Amino acid sequence: MQIEIHNLTKMIIKNLLLIFIIFAISSCVDDTKSSADNVKQAVVEKEETKTTFIREPVDIVPSTGEDYPSGLKKLDFPVLPNTEVTNVGNSDIENGTVVVQLETLASLDQIKKFYREELTQNEWTEKELKIFQGADSALSFRTDTYSARILIIDDKQQDFRKIAITLNKRIKLEDLE
Repeated sequence: MQIEIHNLTKMIIKNLLLIFIIFAISSCVDDTKSSADNVKQAVVEKEETKTTFIREPVDIVPSTGEDYPSGLKKLDFPVLPNTEVTNVGNSDIENGTVVVQLETLASLDQIKKFYREELTQNEWTEKELKIFQGADSALSFRTDTYSARILIIDDKQQDFRKIAITLNKRIKLEDLE
């Protein structure tokens, strides 16, 4: 009789253990399913809340000669037609440097052609200039007295170009002695 009770106890313990294991496994599967469902829901919510940035079209308002820095006007330095002066750093060439930023709808090729034609007609010599990081094109010109760098950034998304012109008074070595 004692052996039968012992066997019966063993059988009950095995069954309880088996039920516990089945219960534990099924709850893990449910947790995995609910975790997967939670992740899917979070992805759907994130997709629904994505922000879409819409840029306003660029509106170029051509500047007049009054907007140009005095240093450019003094040297009769050409400014591409239909451009907008957006920033002027220094404006007096006698102090060494003129910096002006422009925006235009003209193409990269139109900009380069304009400056090459206009400056070489006015006795500026084009010098090789490696493209600066962040610029799509760069031009360099010199006279005996001045140097000019023209950096062009092509904003392809909004289809306009930014131009940065830096005009420097050249220092002659004999002036330093």
